[in-house]
Amino acid sequence: MRQLCILLTLCVLTLTALSQTTPFIDAETERLLVNELSGDHAYDNLRWLALWHRTSASRDYHEAAQFIEKRAKEYGLVDVKIVRHKATNPGWSASFGELWVVEPSEVKLGSYADYAVALATNSRTTHVKAPLVDVGAGTTDADYEGNDVSGKIVLASGSVGAVMNQAVWKRGALGIVSHMYQTFPRISSMVDRPDQVAWGNLPYKNADGKESTFGFMVSPRKGKMLQDMLKNGPVTVKVDIEAEFNETAWEEYVEGWIRGTSISDQQIFLTAHLQEEKPSYNDDASGCVSILEIARTLNRLIKEGRIPRPKRDIRFFWADEISSEYQYFQDHPEDRKKVLVNINQDMVGAKQSLGSRVQHVTRTPHSIPSYLSDVVANIATYVMLGNTHFITTAGAGQSQPYSKPILSHLGTRERFAMLVVPYFNSTDHLVFNEGIIGVPGVTLTNMPDDFIHSSDDDAFQIDQTQIKRNAFIVASAAWYLANAEETEAPVIAFEVYHTAMKRIHTDGLAAANHILKNKNNSEAAYKEARNVIEQAYVRESRAVESARVFAAKAGAGGKQIDNLKNMLMSQQGGSLSALDEYYKSVTSKATPKITLTEKEKQLSRKVPQNIENVADYFTKRQGVGGVPGLHNEMRYEALNFVNGKDSYLDIFNAVQAEAISAGEYYYGKVTLEAIEQLLDKAVASGCVTLK
Repeated sequence: MRQLCILLTLCVLTLTALSQTTPFIDAETERLLVNELSGDHAYDNLRWLALWHRTSASRDYHEAAQFIEKRAKEYGLVDVKIVRHKATNPGWSASFGELWVVEPSEVKLGSYADYAVALATNSRTTHVKAPLVDVGAGTTDADYEGNDVSGKIVLASGSVGAVMNQAVWKRGALGIVSHMYQTFPRISSMVDRPDQVAWGNLPYKNADGKESTFGFMVSPRKGKMLQDMLKNGPVTVKVDIEAEFNETAWEEYVEGWIRGTSISDQQIFLTAHLQEEKPSYNDDASGCVSILEIARTLNRLIKEGRIPRPKRDIRFFWADEISSEYQYFQDHPEDRKKVLVNINQDMVGAKQSLGSRVQHVTRTPHSIPSYLSDVVANIATYVMLGNTHFITTAGAGQSQPYSKPILSHLGTRERFAMLVVPYFNSTDHLVFNEGIIGVPGVTLTNMPDDFIHSSDDDAFQIDQTQIKRNAFIVASAAWYLANAEETEAPVIAFEVYHTAMKRIHTDGLAAANHILKNKNNSEAAYKEARNVIEQAYVRESRAVESARVFAAKAGAGGKQIDNLKNMLMSQQGGSLSALDEYYKSVTSKATPKITLTEKEKQLSRKVPQNIENVADYFTKRQGVGGVPGLHNEMRYEALNFVNGKDSYLDIFNAVQAEAISAGEYYYGKVTLEAIEQLLDKAVASGCVTLK
């Protein structure tokens, strides 16, 4: 029991420690960055980007890319260029769109000139006047019972893609007036944001070659108004749209560099994505202007001799979200070995008091544990603690309300709500973390967000202060890693080791809680809980080892890493013994013997490996699909763990432990059957083979 008490005590201590220190920013560099970085300057660039409806491969996207290219050159980046790659679908650009009620009375409902999301992406040139029919959600056959929609325009609240299928392609409707709510969480009723207009996206065409017609987007309030009008009699609407498709469209990304003095094959890769709807201030124009501001700041400080040129290259990359990175590594697979880390920013401008938003900072997934997580998390926590008001700090003689204020002149003085969270993807860093790519990547992304992908992602909900704070975190981490050498290796490794111990203790609590919640199936729960702890030590040993990239082959840093790994692994027995004691205490049973089932024995002999060609791998992986009941993040992770060494059973153990560690609410439940089905589908698709 003594070991268990130690385990629980350490867990509590890790949650209450609030030491405001960091080994990754010296005082002078901190002063220089805080003084020079400007959320106000970044906000001016944000105003420009918000003028363009930046849909993929569109005319507006290209103009936005040219703006980024121009600013990047002005700010001193070198080798700045726009790089084109073939678009998946034809580029869509609109120039005009209006929706009117013409009967029973004339009412203007919406205009592309007023808000670009009035037109669902891929809406075609249309000039039509027709009756309006309310079909409710419009996504199922039941919505159309008793409704003849042929030759009419439907009013619907469901996903415009699903309504296009049901109303237009199946039943001959002319098009859609949509009053759907924003597709992300939290916007669920007209009470929330009744005048918000969601951004709709139509498929270019369906599998049978049928083309989409149009989707005109209106707010929930106007949707309700139209429903009320229809209750009193017929309603006729008039739709006028001018749009065009570029059948030979190109997607684009913009890149630029701060060249290092001595290391060119360990790039610090900073990303943000340029494509989104207009105005899309936060998603992700805020990330785009943040890395622009980092480029301006570092280059000015270098030019003025206040900081030296970094040792490693710092690369700035403005992407067509996710697709640009996938295309880049397919075109340049050799560059996987030339990128050290990726730090992504996707939504870093939120006024946090609107919608109770929190800046989430991810760790890397368990498949690629890395020092990067701890360096970025340490700096982010440092900024959070320095920009949070504590009741005791005045008595300690600290400045009020914040001890380390990072503020913009035109921004708010709100606190910095920040949370380091387990991995999630859905933005650009996911490509780097792919098992076949193998580059650790993290993202800074605020959530929840009531404004994303809608007309409300506008200037009113942006805070220059939060842009500056996030830029400081990324600039500090990038600068430290761009200059880290042998002398920094012990510092990085020591940070990883001690945060690893915190995570292991937290996993110990998760394992114990797993047993407690599943006492009716205690033997299986014990086996799974024990696996959580075993996997934690494997993962954290790899995290400590990751710091070796900065250590000379025979230097002190390498020896420190070896010692820390040995110290770490020497504690595994104690953690498992503590779990055994806990199991006996809460179940009044002896710990069960761990044995493999026949299925587990079978799967322990199946070892998958990725095919070598990166482009072929991603092409063939498109046919894998999902598995019912398996969270998308865990699907992603299972495929990341494929390495030609670990078996199906090994991969299951790793992914199940990751899910239990974070919690079922976060990653769902992982079963052996789901992992087997997924990996078998990967083998069948040809992206994975069996050894």
